[in-house]
Amino acid sequence: MILSEGFFRLSAMAGFLIILLVLLFGYLFFEPFLTEETITIKVINKAQFGNEPGKYFVFTPDEVFYNSDNYYHSKENADELDKQIYSGATYKVKVVGIYMPWLPRFRNITKILAINGVPVVETPGLSK
Repeated sequence: MILSEGFFRLSAMAGFLIILLVLLFGYLFFEPFLTEETITIKVINKAQFGNEPGKYFVFTPDEVFYNSDNYYHSKENADELDKQIYSGATYKVKVVGIYMPWLPRFRNITKILAINGVPVVETPGLSK
């Protein structure tokens, strides 16, 4: 049985699309393990993303960060973190993601480790 050239092209395109989708969704699931980083930031401003609850922007001199609840990052504490973030303070934070200034793709703040050099102590049982 000889395959036609058109069928081969269609099969190759479908295979390429499947591989691309597997890579994309694989990256989404493994992004926290591949890109997690601990950095120090100085906040110059913060803002809520429209009227949507649980979505905030944190502005620093070098980069804009996103503080939002995210299923893929196992993060559901954006509102609690927003209450701890103030302009002018320096934070040691864990972030996930890749910053691309030419795309609206911001790194997500997942955890605050220290505020102005003072470690943040988490109290077990108080989180939702």
